[in-house]
Amino acid sequence: MQEQSLRGAQELLCINAEKVYDWVILQQDLNQTILPAALGTLPINPCGPTVSELTATCYLVDPVTGNPLPPNAEIPITEVGEREDRQFVVNGALVTLQRVSFVKTLNVVIEFRGIDGTTPFVMVSDEIPIDIPESVFLCAPEGTRLVVRVSDVDCNVSVNCISGAIESVDLFLNVCQSVQSVADVTIELVADFCEPRDILTEQCPTPAIPPQCPVVFPGIIGNAGQTTSQTNGE
Repeated sequence: MQEQSLRGAQELLCINAEKVYDWVILQQDLNQTILPAALGTLPINPCGPTVSELTATCYLVDPVTGNPLPPNAEIPITEVGEREDRQFVVNGALVTLQRVSFVKTLNVVIEFRGIDGTTPFVMVSDEIPIDIPESVFLCAPEGTRLVVRVSDVDCNVSVNCISGAIESVDLFLNVCQSVQSVADVTIELVADFCEPRDILTEQCPTPAIPPQCPVVFPGIIGNAGQTTSQTNGE
């Protein structure tokens, strides 16, 4: 098989890509009261008389896997209503944007930690779906779709106990989200081909020769047979 170098070779390529028409970052604050029924069946009553050092945290999860939502994860949305054209003056130019309304769904779980008697425990609630309506002006012409990703989230909860029973959980959610209007396009470009780099091989080091004392041994040429004497400062 004959090798052919790709270095310097160029070709006109057609590549499928996702074009971003507009991109904004939205911030949303949400305060919601969660009733006990939404938590599911908990093995331990977090407000029971034998429970101490109770703490509660919350986090978003993937609705498919149930695992904690990874950074910059895409979340499901549902567009509502029709997109409405609105005109704006941006940097002195008249532009037409679309008002896009949608509902995003976040799945939250609440984690309880504490000590029941003398036994530490950790338990997690059922997934709690939270629907949040949004509306934003974007360059989103017909044929584009919305992609919403969670870029940052801060979730806190407060457990409300009455007479040894859980009454409710107050949920405080702060979400930063990336909202893009995108469409699949095919682009044409001239590109260079890449080549793999050379393999790095481990090489044996050159043997190192320890330094010697040539004045002492084998001695300076012409001084053979002479003995050395120690000076005493005289």
